[in-house]
Amino acid sequence: MFGIGKKKIDKGAWAEAIYGKKLKNPEKESEEQLSALTTGLLMQHHRIILDSVRLVHTTKNPDTRAGRAELCHKHYQEMLKLKPFCNKEQLDIIRNAEDAMKGVKLL
Repeated sequence: MFGIGKKKIDKGAWAEAIYGKKLKNPEKESEEQLSALTTGLLMQHHRIILDSVRLVHTTKNPDTRAGRAELCHKHYQEMLKLKPFCNKEQLDIIRNAEDAMKGVKLL
């Protein structure tokens, strides 16, 4: 049996969320490896979102502003694909990106 609070993880869905494609043998991926990759991807998306938010608020060029707002949205959508597999720290990264994006409107 599983420990208390430990839910069965769909490694196939998790690996697909990370790699963007179905793996032949996702069960061979360790949870530690999947979690490390998840953190890395979330941090990458987070950095791009923060850089884009800064540019949205500072650029005078409307095309740059629109492009960066769209980029924020795209990277946030990628974060949401990983959300079902996140631990508390990883969810904090997503929440931080959400907070940073407040006030960034898609045109």
